[in-house]
Amino acid sequence: MPAIISKWKKLGFRSILFRLILLFLSITMFLQLINFLSYNVLLSKFENQIEHNYDRSVANIASSLNNLFEGIYQTNYLLALDPNVLRIFSANYTIDDVSKYADITEAIRSLSRIKSSSNYIDNAYIYKRSEKLIISDEGTYSSDFYYDKVYRSGLYPKDFWQAYQASHHLFTILPPSDISGTIRNHGKTSIPVVQSMIGGYWSNDLYVINLDVQPIIQLLRSFKITPNSMLLVSNQDNQLLFSTEENNADMSEILEKAVGETANRFKMTFRNQEMLIIKFNTSFFFQQANMIVSVPITDIKTNFNNFNHWNIIVTAIALLVGLFMSILFTKMLYSPIRALVRTLQDGRSTQRSTDSFKEFEYINNEIDRMKNNVAHLNETLSYTLPLVIDQYLVKMLKSNSQMDYSRIDDFLANCKFSFMHDSFWVGLIQCNFKKPFYDSFSEEFQNQASQRLLKLMKSMIPPSSSVYLLEMDTNLFAILVNLPHDADTWAYHEYLQQIDDLFQTDKAFVHIHIGIGRKHIGYQGMQRSYVEAMKALWRVSPFDTKRISIYNENNQDESGYLLSKTDENKLFNLLLSNKQEDLQQLLKTIINANMNSAMTDMSSRQLYMHLYLIGTQALKQLDRTMDESIFKNYSEFVMSISTHSIGDMADFIVSFYDSVLEACTPNQPGFDIKLFKQYIDDYYHEDISLDMLADKYNTSPKYMSKLLKKELGMTFQRYLQELRIAKAKEMLQHTTKPIQKILEEIGFNNRNSFIRTFRNLEGISPTEYRIQRQVRKG
Repeated sequence: MPAIISKWKKLGFRSILFRLILLFLSITMFLQLINFLSYNVLLSKFENQIEHNYDRSVANIASSLNNLFEGIYQTNYLLALDPNVLRIFSANYTIDDVSKYADITEAIRSLSRIKSSSNYIDNAYIYKRSEKLIISDEGTYSSDFYYDKVYRSGLYPKDFWQAYQASHHLFTILPPSDISGTIRNHGKTSIPVVQSMIGGYWSNDLYVINLDVQPIIQLLRSFKITPNSMLLVSNQDNQLLFSTEENNADMSEILEKAVGETANRFKMTFRNQEMLIIKFNTSFFFQQANMIVSVPITDIKTNFNNFNHWNIIVTAIALLVGLFMSILFTKMLYSPIRALVRTLQDGRSTQRSTDSFKEFEYINNEIDRMKNNVAHLNETLSYTLPLVIDQYLVKMLKSNSQMDYSRIDDFLANCKFSFMHDSFWVGLIQCNFKKPFYDSFSEEFQNQASQRLLKLMKSMIPPSSSVYLLEMDTNLFAILVNLPHDADTWAYHEYLQQIDDLFQTDKAFVHIHIGIGRKHIGYQGMQRSYVEAMKALWRVSPFDTKRISIYNENNQDESGYLLSKTDENKLFNLLLSNKQEDLQQLLKTIINANMNSAMTDMSSRQLYMHLYLIGTQALKQLDRTMDESIFKNYSEFVMSISTHSIGDMADFIVSFYDSVLEACTPNQPGFDIKLFKQYIDDYYHEDISLDMLADKYNTSPKYMSKLLKKELGMTFQRYLQELRIAKAKEMLQHTTKPIQKILEEIGFNNRNSFIRTFRNLEGISPTEYRIQRQVRKG
C-alpha cells in the first residue's frame, strides 16, 4: 500500500489513470450534489403544494357548508308554497274557531316535508308569540310546554324566544345548545336557524329550524386534512358554532388564540404540540363566519417520511453505483491507453522520459469523433416534415427553370401535403438591421434575430390553414398565401401593414421594407407573384417614408436611369470638399430617381459599382487611405454575387461615403474627454445624442465616437445604456416607483425598449430584479 501511494505521488497529475479516477469521482459527487439540490427544491415545492392544498380544502369545506345553509334557507320558499303557512305566519292570524284547525294541519304537513328534505334538520316550527303557540312538524304545543318538556334548550329557554328581536335579519345562525326533554331529544345538540320572513312576508312570529349538530360534525370530519387535524367554525362574534371535536373547551381555546392573530396562516403551540393554523373568512348565505383549521406539524412531516426514506435509499444506491462505475470505467478507459503507452515504449530506453506522455491525444481524437457523430445525428434528426415542405416551397419560389408540375404533386403527396386552393399570393418582408442594433446587442442575440423575427411574424398571421411564412434569405421573409381565386387579399395587406407599424417602434435598430405581388393561379402563378413582389420590394427607397410597395404592372418598365456625368462630377467634388450634408442629399436624389425608373438587378449593381469607384477615386485624388479591414469589407460587399435588396445597397453606399469623408477629413482638434463624460453623467436622463454633443463641443460625431470608444472601451450608445440601467437598478431597489415612472426619469421613452435593454444587460426583467432585491432585504 505505501508503495502504491508513493507511486501515485510520483506520477501526480501526469498519470491519466489518476486523472480519470478523480474525474469520475468528481462526476459522481457532482451528480449527488445535483440530486441533493433537486431533492430540496422538490421538497420545498411539495411543502408549498401541501399548504396550498390545505387552502383549497378549507375553501371546499366552506363551499359545502354554504351549500348546506343555502339549502336550509331555500326551505323558506318551499314552505311559502303553502298558503295555510302564510296565513298562520301572519301577525293578524288568530286561532279563534275550529275552522282554522285545517290550516294548522296543513301547516304541520308542510313543516314535516321541510324536516324530511334534509337529514341535517332535527325539527322545524313556527312560533306564534302573541298566542304563545308552537306549530311544529310533530304537532302543536303551547310554548310553555314545548320549551319546558318537549324541546328544552340550555341556552335558549322560553323567555329567550319571547324576547328575541330579529332586527330584520333574514337568516340568523345561533351558537349550538344542548337539548333535553322527550326521550327523542335527550342528549342532543342543536343549532337554531332563525328566520323572521316566509316567502318575502315579514312577521313578528318566528320560523325556526333546529339543525342536528352530529351530521354537520360528520361532514366536517369527512373534510379533515390529516388524521389529527381539527376544524372549527365560528360566527362573526367569534362564538363557536360547530367543530370536528367533542370537547368544545379545547376548540374554544384554539379559537381564542386564533382570533388574536392577524395573519391567515401561522404557527402556534397548543398543548405542547406545534400546530399550523389556517384561518378562512367565508359567509353562510346571509351570515359571516370564520373557519379555523389546526393541523399538527407532525402530521405534515409524516407525509414526507416515505419520501425522505426513499431519497436516502436512492442516494446511497446511486453513490455506491457511482463509485463502482468510476472504478470500472477508469479501468476500461485506461487499459487500451496503458497498452498503447507500453507498446510505444518498446524499443526505447528503459529510462522513462520525464516529459508527459501524449495520452490525451488518443482520448481527444475519440471525443472529437463522438462529437461529430452526435452533431451529424442531431442534424439528421432535425429535418422534420414541416421544414422539408418549407424548404421545398422556397425552392419553388426561387426556381428560374420550367417546373414539372407532376413531380411537384408527387413530392407533396409523398409528404402528405396538398394545397387547398388553386390561387397564390406572395408578399416579401426585408429586414435591414442598422448600426445601433449591432452596437446594442450581443453577438448571440444578433445571430438569433432572424429566428426571433420569424417567430414574431408567425404569431401575427391572420387565422388560416393555408398561410406559410418562409425564410427566403438572410433577413428576407416571404408570406405565401393559398386562397380561392375569388377571395380578397385585404386581410394579408393589413397583416403586412401591422408588421410595418410594429417595427416602427424600433426603427433606430431595424428598417422594414415590404413588397407585395398580385394573386395568380397555379404553381407558375406562385412564381409570378413572387417575382412581382421582388420587383415591388426593389422599388422601396431607404430614404422615403413609404416602406410598402404594391406591384403595379404599368410602372414596371425596364428603362433605367443610372448616373449622369453631371451627378458624377458633383459627387466627386462634394467628396473632395467634405460637404457631408450636400453629399447625402445628392445620393438620396440619385437613388430615388433610379428606383422610380424601375432599375433591374443588373442595372442596380452597375449603379452602386459606379458610386463605389467615385469614392475610391476621391481617396486617390487626396492621397488618403482607409483602414485596411474596413476597405476590405466594402470591397467584398460590392463584389459579392449574393442578392441584396435596394435598401442594403443604399445603406452600403451611404456608409461607404461616410467612411471616405472620414478618411479625407483632417484630424479633429482634441477635447477633454472628462468633460464629455461628465456631461453624459449629468444629463443622461435627457434626449442626448452624438450629433447634439458633437455640435456642443465643436467636433464631429464620428471623431467623438472613436475617442469615447478608445478611452472608455465602449461606444457612446453602450455607455449611455449602462449608465441609465445602473440608475434604474438603484430606483428599483430603493424606491417603490412604478416601472413606467422610472423609465421616464432615466431617459427612455418606450417601455418595450427599456425592458429589452434591461434584460440584455442584466439577464432578467426589471420586475424580476425588483422582486429579487426585495426578497434579499426580507
